[in-house]
Amino acid sequence: MSLVWVYHGNEYRRASDLSPSQVMLMIDSGCDGVRQLINYVINNVLSVGSYRSVSARIYRGNDEYLVHFLINLAGSSEEVIILVSRNPADTLFNYYTSASSENIIECKYGV
Repeated sequence: MSLVWVYHGNEYRRASDLSPSQVMLMIDSGCDGVRQLINYVINNVLSVGSYRSVSARIYRGNDEYLVHFLINLAGSSEEVIILVSRNPADTLFNYYTSASSENIIECKYGV
């Protein structure tokens, strides 16, 4: 069974407040669907009030989903990865070593 994981600051944690099917549905909707995850990342992972811009890379593999966020804040930037996977380490490896760009969608969001 796949679970939702958050990778931030070199640590994994399980995101028990997100359901795997909910996140997969957002990812399957592309950039518009992933926009809904930005508020989750800003409020629940980073706990900041605002951001300047966000770029996201959506990866879909075989039964694994990943969204890699780069959030530009007022004076810094943060990376957060949300995964839906049985094994998040394998999903990260597959994302970083995927030679096929057809599995990746690029999205940009501004405030």
